[in-house]
Amino acid sequence: MQHRRLAPFLFLASAGCLVPKGAKPDVDLGLGSASKFVHRGMTMVDRPVLHPELAVGLPTRTGGTVGVAIDGNMDLYNNTGDAWFPDGHAGRFTQVEMIADYAQSFDWLSLRGGVHTYILPNGLEFVNGERGGTSEVFLTASANVLETNPYLSLHYDFDEVRDLYWRAGLSEDIPFGSGFVLRLDGSIGHAGADQSSWMYGIERSAWADLRGSAFLDYAIDPTTTLSLGAHGSLIVDSVLDQWFTDIGIDPTVYWFSLGVTWTF
Repeated sequence: MQHRRLAPFLFLASAGCLVPKGAKPDVDLGLGSASKFVHRGMTMVDRPVLHPELAVGLPTRTGGTVGVAIDGNMDLYNNTGDAWFPDGHAGRFTQVEMIADYAQSFDWLSLRGGVHTYILPNGLEFVNGERGGTSEVFLTASANVLETNPYLSLHYDFDEVRDLYWRAGLSEDIPFGSGFVLRLDGSIGHAGADQSSWMYGIERSAWADLRGSAFLDYAIDPTTTLSLGAHGSLIVDSVLDQWFTDIGIDPTVYWFSLGVTWTF
């Protein structure tokens, strides 16, 4: 199914017809680190990791934005700890994500949709079966309600999994001081049976991960922003929770992140 890995580029090529001639891109370049790598409640790497990322956006004739982004997880240790990813890949990318999307804002509603592809270079080494990567289409709707942003995000994997994962949450940005912004986000996810089988190794349709994040951003100058984050995740469903314990991975985890972003 390698041709499906081209989906983000095909999506971007079709959406690119909406970009007016001479439009200038907005570019975000980031370099972050985290004490763990956790994805949808599953601890992928239980050791410090690096997360470089690049995002490019272009305005469209319809007033929206079309963009493409790529980011990766790089292991810093050969031993991944009590985690999902295999050992032995220090200094290498163990997950690469590519996103192509289109975003449009209205008076009180914002929509963002596109294609999200996951590449797992070491997928042949997974204990619970091969996981060579997959792709999903997604749609996120968020609203502005009393200066908060409730949202709903749907993710349908059309590649390897053929199932739905969705999450609902609430976020808020609180500016204070000079150049400081506190960003808060809390959400809960629900996984279909095939999604759970792919992500966790057990076939069960259930509420999955309850997640919370708090970021403190500081704008050093108009192009440079530092970000310090604290994060927590726990598995809600009791059967999934027990399964995590059985395979030796903590269903309740906390981790921290530090990063810098340059905007051009």
